Amino acid sequence: MPKTHTKAVRIADNAQQTSLTPAQKKFNALIKKIDVQKQLLATWKETVPQCLQEVSAKLNPLKATYSEHQVELVTMLDELYLTQKFTTNQQEKIAHMISEICEELITVHGREDLKPLYNRYSGGDFDAEAQAELDMQGEMLKTLLEQRLGVPVDEDFDLSDPEKAAELLMGKIQEHQRQAEEQRSKRKKTAKQLAKEAREAEEQANVSKSIQAVYRQLVAALHPDREQDPVERDRKTELMQKVTVAYGNKDLLQLLELQLSVEQIDQSKINNIAEDRLKHYNKVLQNQLDELQEEVRMMELQLKSTVGLSPYEPLTPKRLWTLLKQDIRTMQEEIASIKHDLRLFRDVKQFRLYLKSYTLLRDDFDPFGSFFSPFGNR
Repeated sequence: MPKTHTKAVRIADNAQQTSLTPAQKKFNALIKKIDVQKQLLATWKETVPQCLQEVSAKLNPLKATYSEHQVELVTMLDELYLTQKFTTNQQEKIAHMISEICEELITVHGREDLKPLYNRYSGGDFDAEAQAELDMQGEMLKTLLEQRLGVPVDEDFDLSDPEKAAELLMGKIQEHQRQAEEQRSKRKKTAKQLAKEAREAEEQANVSKSIQAVYRQLVAALHPDREQDPVERDRKTELMQKVTVAYGNKDLLQLLELQLSVEQIDQSKINNIAEDRLKHYNKVLQNQLDELQEEVRMMELQLKSTVGLSPYEPLTPKRLWTLLKQDIRTMQEEIASIKHDLRLFRDVKQFRLYLKSYTLLRDDFDPFGSFFSPFGNR
């Protein structure tokens, strides 16, 4: 994993004391957890572009080749159906094969031109079926939002444009939350609630002061305008940029690391941070850890949605690469398989033998083992 920093901040065991205090132990634990999350986030940010490049360079061309062969195959099946004599059972099987392949090509690859062929062999209407399914999904979503979340949804709610629908839903949820918050704020607060808010406000102020104090110390030492030497001025300018970014992100760990790197503080000072200040530091570090964990969680959720995994299924950068390599291998195997079928079906006798072994199953079964894997429906 890529390292995000070189100077390690940690309270070391002090010879003058038998063990670290609870606040010191928590400080070290938070530092360690933040470091882990930073490294994980850095690894994700490095891995995702590499995977997307691999998808673009290898997987997408394979998918395009496979879909071209699917079009060739469905055209061949259509010609066989129209030019050869088959039993009623054989015709049903061919019609099922054609409609299944057409449905995938239309849905996954956007081959709108194949809708008439799908309609002819499926006995239905693709657009009507798609709209019916969309309506059913819309009703289910309305029920979920209204009954479980208490968010009202208009009757004309439209799922045909997923991005617009998501935007409208988010707006409704935020408006619902805003109204609920307004209602809560109108309620008269108890003395206990007011006291708690006052304590939290004071604590937050102390937390902000703690991180501001570190920032000001660094600014005082590193301000480039006070430096006469050009080389040293450039060095301080670069460091000040890091300080500014870290302060803007409320990254206390990075600020402390910068203090160590410029020798503004040493291990002794870290070991002897006052307990009251240490508690404020721990609060800042806990907030920073929470934000990092949330950023990692959201990135992983987005990736899981992209590659078709359950939100509860574990995903790591290593597993993402494994899934992608599996998809590429599977796609290569599917291309070899469909090429074999194309050669086989050119011989009508062989095709009839194939139909004998072909069994009509549920609608989502693909007789050719069509490509379906995490990256397959991107």
